[in-house]
Amino acid sequence: MAELSESKFFVGVDGGGTKTRALIVSADGTRRGSALAGASNPNSVGAEAALANLRRALIDAAESAGIEPHFEAGFFGISGVNDSVAARYLREKIAAFEGVSQNRFLVENDTRSLCAATFGMHSGVVLIAGTGSKCYGRTEDGREWETGGYDFHVSDEASAFDLARRGLTAAVRAADGRGAPTVLKEILFRELQISETGQISQRLHQDSLKNPGKPMSKDEIAALARFVDEAYLAGDPVAKEILESAMEDLVKMVTTVIAKLEIPAGTARLGITGGVILHEPCGGIFRKKMELAVPGIEIVEPELPPVVGAAIRALSLGGIEITPEIMANLRGSYS
Repeated sequence: MAELSESKFFVGVDGGGTKTRALIVSADGTRRGSALAGASNPNSVGAEAALANLRRALIDAAESAGIEPHFEAGFFGISGVNDSVAARYLREKIAAFEGVSQNRFLVENDTRSLCAATFGMHSGVVLIAGTGSKCYGRTEDGREWETGGYDFHVSDEASAFDLARRGLTAAVRAADGRGAPTVLKEILFRELQISETGQISQRLHQDSLKNPGKPMSKDEIAALARFVDEAYLAGDPVAKEILESAMEDLVKMVTTVIAKLEIPAGTARLGITGGVILHEPCGGIFRKKMELAVPGIEIVEPELPPVVGAAIRALSLGGIEITPEIMANLRGSYS
């Protein structure tokens, strides 16, 4: 215990819409403690609950490490933190946590943690395409750019929600004669347990199958994306057009980040994650389009979880050079 108390400790936090993970490491990247708490996306649970869960994660992680919750540096990668105002608000509140101190820390979007988990502090671009979508890139000299991720009302192209929305639109247009015939009408009407086009509004806004009397949640709607996949695999031309167009949107997100960061041709590296892009048929469609758009691009999946990326960012923030030895220690903790 005495040896630990004399060391400097760094904490990485990965905060999401369902849970929050905290990881404490020493200066050599060795795992010292960790904790799991409730959601900390302020858009999902509200700022008060998010902050309470963040504090709980820090305190529990410190307890598991056998230390007081006092850190040399910390990095908070939190989903839903998409602007400087939100980041500044959370930073001020975190700085005031009772019984917790950090010499320096940052609060940013969780894509930063994902990028570090995939590429360390080297240049790279990461693309998320799951329930939502977002693309973020960073260069070794610290330049950043991001595209998408502006909420499902505005911009989450090729997310599961977006695919489901496009599928529902195609089904309705096929039903009322505006669109081409498609098996999506039969499939989605069957799954929603409706027989008339006009019933869709009631199902979406008033009478969820999972929660009768309430609107369908974003996740419930996003789950319908799998039926667009089903229609595609059955050879439906409308479903094919939907997936092809959506994957082109993802490619545009990536190529824009690459262009803005001026990443030289032949050196681009892309990390991908999320249920849409990691599974077929979308994964294969995307890779083909991406490799045509950026010849020689290296496409990988993150080697480590985002909380480790947050710890990497905390170490770097604390002035620690991320050496191969440190990366080996971090990988060893999560092998």
